[in-house]
Amino acid sequence: MEGEGTPIRRGLGGISMLKWSPTGDYFFASKFDGTFYLWETNTWTSEQWSSTSGFVKGAAWDPDGRMILLAFSESSTLGSVHFASKPPSLDAHLLPVDLPEILSLTGSQGIEKITWDNSGERLAVSFKDGDDMYRGLIAIYDTRRTPLISTSLIGFIRGPGDNPKPISFSFHGKFKQGPLLSVCWSSGFCCTYPLLFRSHMLP
Repeated sequence: MEGEGTPIRRGLGGISMLKWSPTGDYFFASKFDGTFYLWETNTWTSEQWSSTSGFVKGAAWDPDGRMILLAFSESSTLGSVHFASKPPSLDAHLLPVDLPEILSLTGSQGIEKITWDNSGERLAVSFKDGDDMYRGLIAIYDTRRTPLISTSLIGFIRGPGDNPKPISFSFHGKFKQGPLLSVCWSSGFCCTYPLLFRSHMLP
């Protein structure tokens, strides 16, 4: 394979996560010290952000690449970075996205992983520890962008086997019938869960 590389020499030491936006206009990079960078890929200019809630443990772009959801290592609240203008603008705002059930219902103190489906309407969240009834589950949320993000808990997914915990999970990117979530569990099972919209089921 041949091609010309573009070296990025600023702000990419000690990286914990990298994420391209779906449109390729932006590039997200986070570090273990709680800082993260948003790059625009036209001139490769960046803006540095910092978090007081730990480092970024999970990140997921919306389908249009105009906002990114962030999960932090020491918080049960997500952050949402909204771009105020079209690319390549880096004018953006960081707003909280509350998931009150993570704390009040499950007893967990933080979020582990997140993934957002390509329609922008289903969000899967795993969380730390929690009460016996909820430990090891994945929470499924309905999400709306109008234009700020709002969430509503739909329910939970429990894996098969003894004391399963979600190791990795992701939505299918091109499944036309609706969100399709695949999960690999600590019990050794990998399962796929169709989270279909009612509108997709109607003739």
